[in-house]
Amino acid sequence: MKCVHELILERLRAEFEQNDLKPDSTEFDTNVWVLAAAAIPFEENIENSDFLPYNLKGVEYYDENNDIPAREYYLSQGTPTHIARVVLGMSSTAGISPYVDGTDVYLVVDEERQAADFLWEEVWAEGSPKFHGGTIPDSLNWVKQMTEQFYYQKDDPFIKEK
Repeated sequence: MKCVHELILERLRAEFEQNDLKPDSTEFDTNVWVLAAAAIPFEENIENSDFLPYNLKGVEYYDENNDIPAREYYLSQGTPTHIARVVLGMSSTAGISPYVDGTDVYLVVDEERQAADFLWEEVWAEGSPKFHGGTIPDSLNWVKQMTEQFYYQKDDPFIKEK
């Protein structure tokens, strides 16, 4: 039976990974993979407020007129069990990019059913990533703001050594 982290990683990889690099191509083909991932249980508390798509009462930027309706909107769609922070690596025919992107995603993980599904996708699917175009070391520090990573894959897993 897979644990929570395995289920989350499986879902992240299914969503984000792309094996599209064609070594002999002159097109701008790329591979994308999950470079790092961390996850915490979903809890509405001050410590987790930076990972939520709305602010909680008591945080610096709380705005009752906007944050209460935003919270109600999201929770009306369901409640996640976990928040995952993911960093994506990219490579092209020029090699592995030293710059990466990352974002927070919300999941409902059901260990009994052995499934992990996204919730609140519009938070991360629309607009720019939360961590945009930073270095790999900076992205790992950004991940650690949530918690220690449970997964790290620096090299492109789709490129096989000759």
